[in-house]
Amino acid sequence: MKKIALVTFEDQAKTYEALSQVKQISKSNTLELKQAAIIQKNDDGSDFTIKDSLDYESGDRIATGGIIGMIVGILGGPLGVLCGWIVGDLAGIGTNYVKNKKTMTIFDFIASRLAKNEVGLLLYIDEKDNDLLNTMLVEKLGGTIERINYDSVDEDIKTAKKHLN
Repeated sequence: MKKIALVTFEDQAKTYEALSQVKQISKSNTLELKQAAIIQKNDDGSDFTIKDSLDYESGDRIATGGIIGMIVGILGGPLGVLCGWIVGDLAGIGTNYVKNKKTMTIFDFIASRLAKNEVGLLLYIDEKDNDLLNTMLVEKLGGTIERINYDSVDEDIKTAKKHLN
């Protein structure tokens, strides 16, 4: 199943080690790495930069045109616009609608999980089983993995593009 995963570590150096290890196991029987990026939230918490990346899906070294590039591009630019769109949606809506509406987008998710100057490993993967990454990144390196279904992310990106135009 296609997923976007955000992996974080207490020690930033482990983020780079994790990227190296994920590259080594890509295209195993249970995991295919499509794109990856090490992203960092800036000093004031309003922007993100790509520190390192790769894109096996398009064959480019830098994952700026693919799904990861779009996520970081939207995070790095009009994040305030997106937050305003979500708050605006919630402000004039009845409580039943609010209960049923998904209000946490991929952008909110990433922005809320990384502190100022913190780095995270953003992965676009096709994963049949969670065990391989859990063993490698959580048990061996002490990281935290949070996965989001690709379809939900794709929907968030399409909606964000509509609101940004």
